[in-house]
Amino acid sequence: MIKQGLKNYFKSLRHFFTPLGTMFLGIMLGLSVAAADTVTAASALTEGIKSLADNINLDFKNLLDGIWLQITALDWENNPASAIQTLFSAEWLNGVLSSTLQALLGTDFDTFTQEITLLVTTFTSRIAANIAVFFTFWILGFFAGLAIIKLLIRRDIAKRSVWKYVLAYFIDGLLSTAFVVLCLFVFTLWQASIYISLLIILLLIGALALIEAYLLHGFKKVKLGVVLNIKNIALYMLTNAIIFLISIIFTIAAIAVNSLMGLFVGLSLTIIAFIVISLNAESYVLSVANTPILEENKSDTVQNDSVFTNEHTEATDNTENDDLETEKTTADAADETANTQTEVN
Repeated sequence: MIKQGLKNYFKSLRHFFTPLGTMFLGIMLGLSVAAADTVTAASALTEGIKSLADNINLDFKNLLDGIWLQITALDWENNPASAIQTLFSAEWLNGVLSSTLQALLGTDFDTFTQEITLLVTTFTSRIAANIAVFFTFWILGFFAGLAIIKLLIRRDIAKRSVWKYVLAYFIDGLLSTAFVVLCLFVFTLWQASIYISLLIILLLIGALALIEAYLLHGFKKVKLGVVLNIKNIALYMLTNAIIFLISIIFTIAAIAVNSLMGLFVGLSLTIIAFIVISLNAESYVLSVANTPILEENKSDTVQNDSVFTNEHTEATDNTENDDLETEKTTADAADETANTQTEVN
């Protein structure tokens, strides 16, 4: 099972760029929407500040350059998660805009502080909305990649017909409900059982995965005991742990090279790892269920070869017997001819 699980994982890595491609597509779409509206909002902010007094001179390009300088100053390389969190902070956005405008306007900023603050707040709300739009497209790209790559990996590892998809949802719901009811029932009898449930939950996850895979692919083809046993549950969980560990190692190596690159690499590897882990049980049951068919075909082939060999041997023996009969008949005819000639003489 371990060998087959690792083979499934490394085979699925050929789809590594699929979720990356959909995520980058989402990022580009998000940027196209968010950037355009941000430019419009910044232009409105600039015009609003200029309208406060005739002598105020605010360059639109300088405003955007000042904001962009503050954004790029965040620690995107070493701590991208913190940079994203900071970017979502309304307080940080207000501080950046206020400091940028104060540097550009000088004493005019102090004169019209209240009006500028109102304009900055309006601009900040639009920026926050645009950031939300950007990350929404990114998340949509992420889930689109998840759906596509799951379809591709399932096609390689464990195909399902339409009715088996329906059956799988039914089995998932049934087994999950039964597990929850069992835990609640035991908990009402003995409250300390919750700690036991936490200890054996990994074994139950493995058992439920194998049971579901058996009902989908092995029912009436192989005995349940061949699929569901302590050894297979342990090997199933060990295989999944190894796959997850390999993904973590690859992600850490990518982060060591570049944190931002490591973020995308880690997301792609995590998607592939979880999909393969969710399909390993089905892959194993399919291989076990197909083994008797392969052995039967092999047995039929051997039997057919044996029958052909016997028929060929029998035909050869009959041919040899016919040749001996012919030689014997010829010899008898020659002897009879010789005897007749002697009598004539």
